[in-house]
Amino acid sequence: MRKIITEEAKNAIYNAIRIEEVIGDFVQLRRNGAAYKGLCPFHNEKTPSFIVTPAKGIFKCFGCGAGGDAVAFIKKHENINYGEALLYLAKKYNIEVEEKEWTPEQIQLLKEKEAIYTVLNFAKDYFIDYQNNTDEGKSLGLSYWKERQFSPSVIEKFQLGFAPSDRTTFQKAAAKSGYTIDNLIHAGLVTVKEDGSTSDKFHGRAIFPIHNFSGKVIAFGGRILSSKADSRTPRYLNSPETEVFHKSDIVYGLYFAKNAIRKEDRCFLVEGYTDVISLYQAGIENVVSSSGTSLTSGQIQLIGKLTQNITVIYDGDSAGIKAAFRSVPLLLNEGMSVRIVILPPEDDPDSFAKNHSRQECIEFIEQNEKSFVEFKTHFLLKEVGNDILKRSKVADEIASDVACVTDPITRALYVRECALILEVPEDVFANKVATTVRKKYHEARAKAEKQEKQAEMAETVAFVDHEPAPHPQFFHPPFAIIDHVEKAILKLLVNYGSEIIHQKAKDFEQTKQLDSMRVDQFIIKDLIDDKLFFANKLHHKFFMEYMNYADKYQNDIGRHLQEHPTKAVRELYVELLDIPAQCSPKWEAGRIQSYIRPIDSPGALHEDALRTVKTLKVVKLKKLLNKKINELKAAAPDDEAILLYECADLTQRIKKIEAIVGVVYRSVL
Repeated sequence: MRKIITEEAKNAIYNAIRIEEVIGDFVQLRRNGAAYKGLCPFHNEKTPSFIVTPAKGIFKCFGCGAGGDAVAFIKKHENINYGEALLYLAKKYNIEVEEKEWTPEQIQLLKEKEAIYTVLNFAKDYFIDYQNNTDEGKSLGLSYWKERQFSPSVIEKFQLGFAPSDRTTFQKAAAKSGYTIDNLIHAGLVTVKEDGSTSDKFHGRAIFPIHNFSGKVIAFGGRILSSKADSRTPRYLNSPETEVFHKSDIVYGLYFAKNAIRKEDRCFLVEGYTDVISLYQAGIENVVSSSGTSLTSGQIQLIGKLTQNITVIYDGDSAGIKAAFRSVPLLLNEGMSVRIVILPPEDDPDSFAKNHSRQECIEFIEQNEKSFVEFKTHFLLKEVGNDILKRSKVADEIASDVACVTDPITRALYVRECALILEVPEDVFANKVATTVRKKYHEARAKAEKQEKQAEMAETVAFVDHEPAPHPQFFHPPFAIIDHVEKAILKLLVNYGSEIIHQKAKDFEQTKQLDSMRVDQFIIKDLIDDKLFFANKLHHKFFMEYMNYADKYQNDIGRHLQEHPTKAVRELYVELLDIPAQCSPKWEAGRIQSYIRPIDSPGALHEDALRTVKTLKVVKLKKLLNKKINELKAAAPDDEAILLYECADLTQRIKKIEAIVGVVYRSVL
């Protein structure tokens, strides 16, 4: 069954949305006056520049420029389309949407990404059903989970299953449900051999579904159970990279752990699937895994949206300790507060959780966790003994780790702690760390500059074709002041278009009444009356779309601009949103010059709208006047009289408008 979203359901979803609740599921928000602040989930930052404004129902990041409403956030964060974002929000707010059966032909026409999500969900349900309702599933799948001492409730919660041992059983079942072999290949569920034949990727394996942040199945991990498997068969197998699954950006168990992580403000990080499930079953729910692969920056950033405190729990063998050492610099580079717990040599998190109660696990962690500096320094010094050269190398390695700490106060405390453990003067060790910090900074800066230059060379901008605007004599190559004024007009439309302003009617002396109209009606009328058109092609398109939506959706223009099919229009809408920012002067300097004063009354709004529109007209008239003056300098005697008349007429028109705009306009120019 597929979900169909009616207009009534869509309106119900929008009416139910509280943007701080939606974004709060993904970002740790802190109240900041009437708004909320947090770390942007769309780019890596250490200082919060991500603002959520409940009164307007919008968010905006003043670091990377991302912004929009709650639907736009879900679309971007989950990398899904508009319909899927609405369904996500409908589920969150328990809003019913209509269901409809789709035919196999319709399934084949689904876009690749949507088809992948669909077939992965089918596979998850199939593996669970096969495990619970077939002899093989019960004898191999269910018995394996029971062997691991997983309870029925935990098996159900983590959606654990079993894939048939036969290499084609699953793909045949999928074909009967309308999925093509291409659907299965693109989802990473079927592999193609050299001879062209196909095989179920996870045949004969216990299945661990892998979920994204919102709970959608995006991949699988499988553990071999067949007794016939040889030594060359990998014990664990993961889905390949697909349109919806990127291993370096996924943390196993985060969907189930996110609320506990946020509540506890701490995350336990382990290595494997069963480590997560066993600890979760023991009552420690704020636990995730790197899925048996080396930890990546993308995975750390994902956790960092929920907490900055990570406790790494690894096996007590040498491999576990080396894995802990590898993860530390990455965690520190991302601004994490890192502590390490090494279990007894005979244990891993899975076995330790099975043999101890929740309270015993917590007590062991609290008694044995150490700061990375204390743990690593003591461990390495124990290995090298009293060898001076080797101790010097240990100091260099620790200094390199401390240099990864981004907070200067925390770094200074680590310097003091390390110097004591290493038995070296604090100032000597501090100088070593400072040298390493400067080196890392210059390397990072050089890398960033190189990437920026490459991006500038590769960047191309394309806009959708549009009909030629009338009166081409008013069109000139875009230049700074025109571009700024055009944006100021569009900002008025986007932020204050529905506000009511008042002006004197033409027969005011007789009627003593004021004409009332919306700001956008006033601006559109003035632009049309003055035959003013936007020089910037994107601004022109945006204005035309706004006028179109103003006719059809007077009270819902913003939503339709946010959902516009043209990416450039959507991005401009986000840029124009007027959200009070608390950010650095450097950021402010990079934004457009605005002619809009703080709006505190309908009168001020009327004045700003009038001044901004008239400013655009004067700027264009002055440019036209300059053109005529240049033509006059090179004109033939017979043409001078006409050009002089045109220049005089333009000058009078400019002075007339300047009298309306007043000192404010002249000071701007």
